[in-house]
Amino acid sequence: MKAKTIVSTVLLLFVAASVAYLVVNESRSQPEADQGVQNAGATQTTSQQAVAESAVIADEANDTGHKLIAYYFHRTQRCRTCLAMEAYAEAGLRDGLPDAFESGELEWRAVNVEEPENEHFVEEYGLTASALVMVLLENGEQKQSKNLERVWELARDEWGFKDYVRDEALTYLEDGS
Repeated sequence: MKAKTIVSTVLLLFVAASVAYLVVNESRSQPEADQGVQNAGATQTTSQQAVAESAVIADEANDTGHKLIAYYFHRTQRCRTCLAMEAYAEAGLRDGLPDAFESGELEWRAVNVEEPENEHFVEEYGLTASALVMVLLENGEQKQSKNLERVWELARDEWGFKDYVRDEALTYLEDGS
């Protein structure tokens, strides 16, 4: 009976130490995510305006030429990582390709897929979580799209994340020219 008590105590201590380790490790990584969340506060208004304008590709039918739309798809409830990824993506595109934004060749749209008018995006792009999808339009019609799946891999590397997103957008813009 005494051996069973000792084993139980050791296991409980192991679990407690594991939980403490995870909490400490997570708290150390929070400043990076918090910085993205602080930046996300500035982009919330822009994101809400983009959604209010419209998130439906069909609305672009009157456009001429080519346009790249960077959609950040999210749900209503979001974690710090998702908020940071949104902030990194928008900043990476706006800071990395300012001329494309100014000319209207590149647009940023944050879209809540839980809103009824946006639910169709889940099936259209096979979304299972927050995602950054580049959609290239030519003469108002979708030519191609790509889900930038590496954003999750780079979520804790702000500069790598921004470079990846900018480079992917640049590839689309150059190919579309």
